[in-house]
Amino acid sequence: MNEEQQRTLQKLGLSRIPDIGKVLQNVDLDTLLEQFAVLSTGYQPDPVRELQETTYYDYPALKAPIWKWEIIWYFFFGGLAAGCYVIASVAALFGSKEDRAVVRAGYYISLLALIFCPPLLIKDLGRPERFLNMLRVFKAKSPMSMGVWGLVIFSLFSALSGVIQAAKDGFLGRWWGARLLAALPQRLLAIPGSGFAVFLGSYTGVLLATTSVPLWSRSKLLGGIFISSAMSTSTALISFVLRLVGTPKHVLHKLEQLEWSAMLLEIIGLLAFLRGSGRAARALVGTQPQEHGQNFWRFMFGGGLILPWLLQTIVLLSSKKQTSKPAGKGGAIISLLVLMGGYFLRRTLIDAGHSSSQNAREALWNARR
Repeated sequence: MNEEQQRTLQKLGLSRIPDIGKVLQNVDLDTLLEQFAVLSTGYQPDPVRELQETTYYDYPALKAPIWKWEIIWYFFFGGLAAGCYVIASVAALFGSKEDRAVVRAGYYISLLALIFCPPLLIKDLGRPERFLNMLRVFKAKSPMSMGVWGLVIFSLFSALSGVIQAAKDGFLGRWWGARLLAALPQRLLAIPGSGFAVFLGSYTGVLLATTSVPLWSRSKLLGGIFISSAMSTSTALISFVLRLVGTPKHVLHKLEQLEWSAMLLEIIGLLAFLRGSGRAARALVGTQPQEHGQNFWRFMFGGGLILPWLLQTIVLLSSKKQTSKPAGKGGAIISLLVLMGGYFLRRTLIDAGHSSSQNAREALWNARR
């Protein structure tokens, strides 16, 4: 800005326009993320008032969850297995012949992701017999019992659908057993199998909501968030795999639309969850010590959800007429970002749940609702 422009501004009573670069340098990231936390939860922390709240000698009223890294990966792979099965089943029931690539990839990835779930769950339980003991009795009112039975039943559908697909693709040879498997009604299995897949993808969020941890129990939307995340991450993984093998662009276009819709539902669900949780969500989105807003805003909500959703929006708006040519590999970046967001959603929720349970005042505040 030259001197003449500066004198003109002074005559108009305007102060000097600041340098944008210097302004950005002075922005405190923690302050910005803290503003996001206040806006999303609708709760402004008041340390003075909170310190006056009654506690039991400042001891935590709840026992911290014992879940560690195993349960995070169990939730992640379980969501992928469920979402991939649903997508493959929808393509098998309503898709065209060219969508058979989605069917094959979906059923194979679902079975592959599901293989990791029982070992991770058993590792988390500590002893294998604990997993078997849950199968001795079926308790409809027990989230743990329902979850184990849901995992086992869905595993049967996923395994059978995957084996049938392998037989149809000729991976099992041409002996009579393979021909018999290929003749089984895969589409008929897809209907009840998808029901159990939706249950597996959402029950993990419902399981968290049934606890006494303020962050998890304040709102009842975790089940919906988990299933929408399962759909977005599964679509991203199938798209990533199909891009590597050169699937036609118009087939991937359908997956991009589904991925965009699933991410939009996840964004709406997360914002509604944060607003409904209010103060209890501070452990997830706040920037104070023992709060996990840094990972949540940067790696989950920002880099793993908002950014890929915006990029996917641009891709869909700028996409040309469908062609049979292979799609470009630029969309693989979007898929990787979505997968990162799905992982950090589960990681930050589990880590923040530990912090929420150890807040002596928050637990009693939540119990008085």
